[in-house]
Amino acid sequence: MIAPLLLAAVVAAASPECAALAEDARPAIDHANGDWLRAMQAGDAASIAAAYAADGVFVLGDGTVAKGPAEVQAVFAGVPSASIAGGGIYSPGLACGDGGLVYEWGLGEIVARGPDGRETRRAAPYLTVWKKLDGGWKIIRNLGF
Repeated sequence: MIAPLLLAAVVAAASPECAALAEDARPAIDHANGDWLRAMQAGDAASIAAAYAADGVFVLGDGTVAKGPAEVQAVFAGVPSASIAGGGIYSPGLACGDGGLVYEWGLGEIVARGPDGRETRRAAPYLTVWKKLDGGWKIIRNLGF
């Protein structure tokens, strides 16, 4: 079942229509991913939440669900910025779906510093679905790490 889905994603990604769609979405994706660590370290949860559509859904690695920018902002506002030592979002691929959707996947990583000064690293795959709404690209679904 997964092999046909992957093949369909590869075929869709190779189409000229998908290439144009991905090229249009890429600046918004790169901005959101590139700014994520800075926002985490600055305690700027509003910047992270700004990438989400009004009805966007963020599913955290533990299954917690945040709906809309306000709830996403609340999730990230609860992370003490001083504890973020490093990390990043590494996005090697995009594919297109029906309805102008762009699927982005990759690896998210966070390095956190505990009260004792020790650092722990957590990295896991993620999947984000982007859609162009009102002239700008927004996250409509995000399965986080």
